[in-house]
Amino acid sequence: TTRGVVAEFSEVKLLALLDAPLETRGTLYFVPPDKLARVTRDPAATRLLLVGDHMRFEDEAGASDIDLSQNPVARQFANNLIVLWRGDRSALEALYRLDFKAEGARWTLGLAPKSAPLDRFIRLIRIEGEGPAIRDMELLESDGDRTHTVFEKTEVDHAFGPEEDLAIFGPRAAP
Repeated sequence: TTRGVVAEFSEVKLLALLDAPLETRGTLYFVPPDKLARVTRDPAATRLLLVGDHMRFEDEAGASDIDLSQNPVARQFANNLIVLWRGDRSALEALYRLDFKAEGARWTLGLAPKSAPLDRFIRLIRIEGEGPAIRDMELLESDGDRTHTVFEKTEVDHAFGPEEDLAIFGPRAAP
């Protein structure tokens, strides 16, 4: 029921191939039903856009575009992110076994993939929140890697004006 979400995030990725964790900071923007932007500022500026059937990734090396209708694996990745932020229970239940627990306004949601291709990559997603806001998310991958994301300064009913929407979700020239 939100008009939009804006949340600052800090993320730590623990990868078996690396001796040290990868740390990222940035902002996540979501406009229902299908617009999501993940913009990092630290350690480098990047932008991942999901808008309908289109995915775009930008960094200092340039930009790449994917037509999600032509790429089932990328479509699954995009759908996974969108249904989480949209809070689409029926879509989540189609993809995952849900384990939901609540105590007052605080809640925890465990998501275990039901089938391929998600189960080849994801073992479990654990999300914690309070009221309508996601506060903490941990992704456990099938290979043992893990990503822990903390969301702060979350605005759960942000009204994006036309200029702000264009600045965040609009096209940008390749560097």
